[in-house]
Amino acid sequence: MSDAGSSHHHTEETSARCAELLDALRIADAPAGVLESVCTHLDAATSLLAAYARSGPHSQGARGRDPLAPFDPGALEPHELMPWSPIIGRRNPVSPRLAFRVDGQCLRGGGRIPVRFVGAPQTVHGGIVAAVLDEIMGLTNYLNGVGSFTGEMTVRFHRPTPIETELELLGETVSIEGRKVRSRAEIRVEGELCASAEALFIRPR
Repeated sequence: MSDAGSSHHHTEETSARCAELLDALRIADAPAGVLESVCTHLDAATSLLAAYARSGPHSQGARGRDPLAPFDPGALEPHELMPWSPIIGRRNPVSPRLAFRVDGQCLRGGGRIPVRFVGAPQTVHGGIVAAVLDEIMGLTNYLNGVGSFTGEMTVRFHRPTPIETELELLGETVSIEGRKVRSRAEIRVEGELCASAEALFIRPR
């Protein structure tokens, strides 16, 4: 494994541990002494990383990759294309690490939203639901050669999206008219529609 490959692997491992920490903290009812000890360890870890901070610009995409370059699904998985994505990125500790896969001109996906994203009891927070729908539509457009920015998005919450439950995801590019790209996405659980979205994306000039 190259130095870069090793660094990426260890970044993903460290990110996964941070995600586990977030979930553990979310459900812990620990005494003050334990939490103070955790803070001490976290301060030390933060100091270690601070020495290696790099300046921006920052992006969710892989460093060194042209963001307008065509997406070759045979060469990269979506999470490799967007390793810092807050939805599918393996190097982003906030990410629930959902998995997208190419299916013709669509993207499908799955995974579970962890407890740190709970809103109403046992339910994924609506803002996270919207972010998942936006991400799969944006990446679907990129897959189809029309990478673009979200202009307008309408989200419909058909029923609560349950936390820590396997999701079925779908993203489609519906139409392309000049710089305007229209897309749709949905989240299902065991075939039942939980949330859907329609959006207008605008391609950069």
